[in-house]
Amino acid sequence: MRFTSICIILLLISACTPKQVQDIPSEPIHASSPTESAAQTCSPAMMSSIRIAEETTGYDIDIEYPVLCSPKATQAIRDHVTRSLSDFKMEFPEHDLSDYPHKHQMITEYAIWLAGHGRLASVKLQEMVYTGGAHPNNWPVTWVFDLTDGHVLTLNDIFVDRQDALIEIAGMVRDMLGKSLGDMHVESMLQDGSTPTTQNYADFILNDEGIAFFFAPYQVAPYASGQQVVTIPYERLDKHLTPEIKTILH
Repeated sequence: MRFTSICIILLLISACTPKQVQDIPSEPIHASSPTESAAQTCSPAMMSSIRIAEETTGYDIDIEYPVLCSPKATQAIRDHVTRSLSDFKMEFPEHDLSDYPHKHQMITEYAIWLAGHGRLASVKLQEMVYTGGAHPNNWPVTWVFDLTDGHVLTLNDIFVDRQDALIEIAGMVRDMLGKSLGDMHVESMLQDGSTPTTQNYADFILNDEGIAFFFAPYQVAPYASGQQVVTIPYERLDKHLTPEIKTILH
């Protein structure tokens, strides 16, 4: 069985071209301009990227993820990628096309957004896995990093009262998607997938426009409608934002 393993580290930002896999109102920023702040934000936000490509008789792997200026943030991303890759390989370790005539695939792409004058870096990995069936499965995985020390911001760090905020956000999401989904609108899926729980709103990023929430296929609409993204401007959530996040963003 032929095995090829390639791991390429791109050392110059000019050589890095992160792949944006989902259009949202604010374009992702692949690397920041050097900035100075009282909180001593590291910069540029993205230093390079790492690609992992493997091919065997039974599977193809193509993963790319960013290396940020914060080692702690990069480690969080790397740990997730390592676990995901291990899980993929262990699910069907003996797959060699004898039982199913198609290779299994794992593809991961990334995008980055900056907010708060470069202090906050949001990273989204778009993961696609195919292990047989009518189509591959895909989903987003997101982080919002504070580049002063690399820690991850949660909804609790952004909102004064997370649940109060999610209740209002759920109404906005249902209103926006109810209009944009058109013929793909399935009310029961939309209601269930947008229920104001932390799990339903776990995948989000902060950009210059507001907070963007990502919903994987099947979460709020049929697979054919694709991944859904709803961006809510900060001004519409102003009363819910913590004083700390307001200070960072403004």
